[in-house]
Amino acid sequence: MNRAPRTFALLLVALLMAACSQRPKELQPVDQAMSRAMRQFHKEHYIDALDRFTRMTLDYAGSSLMDSIRFMEAECQYQLKEYLLAADLYEEVTARYPNSTLVQDAQLRRADCWFELSPHYALDQTYTLRALDEYQALLDEHADSPHKSMAEERIAACRHKLALKEMKSAELYVRMEQWPAALIYLNTVLETWYDQPDIMELALYYKVLAQARMKHLADTRASAQEYLRTWPDGSHLAEVRRLLSETE
Repeated sequence: MNRAPRTFALLLVALLMAACSQRPKELQPVDQAMSRAMRQFHKEHYIDALDRFTRMTLDYAGSSLMDSIRFMEAECQYQLKEYLLAADLYEEVTARYPNSTLVQDAQLRRADCWFELSPHYALDQTYTLRALDEYQALLDEHADSPHKSMAEERIAACRHKLALKEMKSAELYVRMEQWPAALIYLNTVLETWYDQPDIMELALYYKVLAQARMKHLADTRASAQEYLRTWPDGSHLAEVRRLLSETE
């Protein structure tokens, strides 16, 4: 019996089955894929959610939901504390989808990335400055932003950290009794960080002290009187009064 026709038929069936198995699976609707990824995100399964959102950027490249997909990809990175990666993705949302309703959210979260990376005040403050600039830019561009209170709160925190760093530099010169250098730093603190009352009070006291040690009597009197007017209940009140009495 000739087995050739049967063998050919079996081979043909195998080839057809192989072709069918290699045919790309039909994609589910983008909104369904989005819902499933969001469920993983809300369950705090951030790695799985990130994988889903990342695959969606390839599978649904032309979707009207792409701004949301990219934003959620960034949110996953943020929750995983990959702040540099998240910052880049948030920036992509603002740059590629300027008309998206998520632009302000992305701007805030990008600033939050730098804020989270901001180190102790004694260390390099590059990230603190970036956060400050980003929060301020958000307020400048969107005066009525729903994120205004959060941005203002974070701006205050950034400014306090930067002021504290500069104040500590001034204090170093005070401890070393390098009065001219201390006075330069103290004047900078007083001119720049006027919205930080605890630091302003200490800086003004040190200014009185520095001027007194340099025998600048008129300047000492003026600074001491300013301190008494501004900080009538200040923690250095007694010492300022004593230094003032020495100029009389």
